[in-house]
Amino acid sequence: MRRLILAALAVALVATSCQPAASELSEAERTAIAETVNAINAGFWDAWRAADFDRGMSYYDNSPDLAFAFEGAVDYGYAEIEAKYLPGMAGVASQEITVTDSRTTVLAPDVVCIMEAGSSSATDTAGVTGPEGSFAVTSIWVLRDGEWKIHIGHESFPSPESIQPRSP
Repeated sequence: MRRLILAALAVALVATSCQPAASELSEAERTAIAETVNAINAGFWDAWRAADFDRGMSYYDNSPDLAFAFEGAVDYGYAEIEAKYLPGMAGVASQEITVTDSRTTVLAPDVVCIMEAGSSSATDTAGVTGPEGSFAVTSIWVLRDGEWKIHIGHESFPSPESIQPRSP
């Protein structure tokens, strides 16, 4: 009797392991998800252009699992990230942000990666605009409770050595 049960289980396991993945998305589904997240991502950039810290942070997953890497450090948790970066935005009145390259990859029905590059400069509350600099950003968006939020973010800037003029 044991052998019969084991044989039946083995056949069932082989049969289920040979089935195609049930979560494959059609191209139309991928496109629709990408368009939805790209529209939300546009609002994310508008919030940071307005130097609206609270609105900008509202796009992040308010979770202790949130991770953000910036300038060689990784911070975890919404509260820690908010506490670390809020003071730096206090004197910023607006930001000029231009995204020159953006790639959206739908990884799963509830996970999207957006990689972007561009340039930015900030204007302080006294009206002084700082120099323009390049950036690269990676954002992993997840669908949580019906809302798309950034769950993992990474922002980097070129090193000073890489932007020095090169000799002919």
